[in-house]
Amino acid sequence: MNTLLKSLFVASAITSMTAAAAVVETTGNEASFTFEGTIEAMCKTDSGSNSVTNLNLDSTQETQEIGTLDVWCNTGENATTEYSSANGGFLVADNGKNSKIAYTLDIGSTSGVDLQSGTYKHLATLAGTGNAGETQATTLKITPQSNGLNDAGTYSDTITVTVSPN
Repeated sequence: MNTLLKSLFVASAITSMTAAAAVVETTGNEASFTFEGTIEAMCKTDSGSNSVTNLNLDSTQETQEIGTLDVWCNTGENATTEYSSANGGFLVADNGKNSKIAYTLDIGSTSGVDLQSGTYKHLATLAGTGNAGETQATTLKITPQSNGLNDAGTYSDTITVTVSPN
């Protein structure tokens, strides 16, 4: 049995040395390394949260700025932005009567966007580019469709904007 084990050990050692020698062998005097990585197309906003508490809701239907959307994309192109309203395109009162005032949204030079029919997709929102991270700003405005006969209360809505590459 010992003789058999010694024979197996010697055979194993010879096989191991041959395999190790094959790994150590090299050919030529040159080596190449190929590598790659991917950066996905993306857009970002640093607008954070904008809050306006002094909207004029009288019957003048005055267009009023609610903030600016600052956008950067790594694609060198403008961004696609999607706008959705928490209240379905209405300013809703806190008066317990479910009082509502419709409004339209202006996105830069695009005016009269109605969010009552759901999410609005804007395909040409200005975007900054480059590795400095400089953004381009788009002004957002609303025009309340009030008639001067609305119920008393504080009216509000939240618009959420999702930014993505074209």
